[in-house]
Amino acid sequence: MKKQKVTTQKPKLTYRVNEQIRVPEVRIIFPDGTQEVMKTIDAKRVAEERNQDLIEVQPNAEPPVCKFDNLGRLLYKMDKRDKDLKKKQKTTTLKELRFHPNTDKHDFDFKSAHLEEFLRKGNRVRATIVFLGRSIIYKDKGLELAERLTERLSIVSNRDGDPKFEGKKLFVYFEPDKKKIDAYERIKAKTSALLPTEPAKPAKPAEQAEPAE
Repeated sequence: MKKQKVTTQKPKLTYRVNEQIRVPEVRIIFPDGTQEVMKTIDAKRVAEERNQDLIEVQPNAEPPVCKFDNLGRLLYKMDKRDKDLKKKQKTTTLKELRFHPNTDKHDFDFKSAHLEEFLRKGNRVRATIVFLGRSIIYKDKGLELAERLTERLSIVSNRDGDPKFEGKKLFVYFEPDKKKIDAYERIKAKTSALLPTEPAKPAKPAEQAEPAE
């Protein structure tokens, strides 16, 4: 199977620059906020003297509004802005672990630790409490377990709504809380720094070579 060549798309420039600007005059906005209407040919000359580009930012204005800037830097800013938007739009993965109303302490601690790890990594989690057979009559135990989970995971998350029953399952959703996670990581780092380190073990004495006969 032939491999497809992967190309990185650069941000599309939606502004006209330098020689692409062909109107007779433009309004220049300077970094300090002042404005000046100039002949386009003079604005291009000033841009060249500044070792910058003449970039049109408001083509529909009368006259069109331009600024002096570095085209490469502008492209970099656009690329960074697009990447930041993609990060914000990134969907979180839903992670799920199952419990039973009679889940013992060891299993509860083990699974809740995994849920906490998922949340710290920015994932949304769902705890599903499954009622097997006639255990559905013990709904109160399932709700108690949901509250224990809520308390256990509150250090890094917020519960999304109340626990919901669907048939013989009870669903509890948790959303990661970035501020709580950052605070948790700082506390964890400080605690780790205060832990005593084990003293280095003394090196074993080198074995002496036996005398040659």
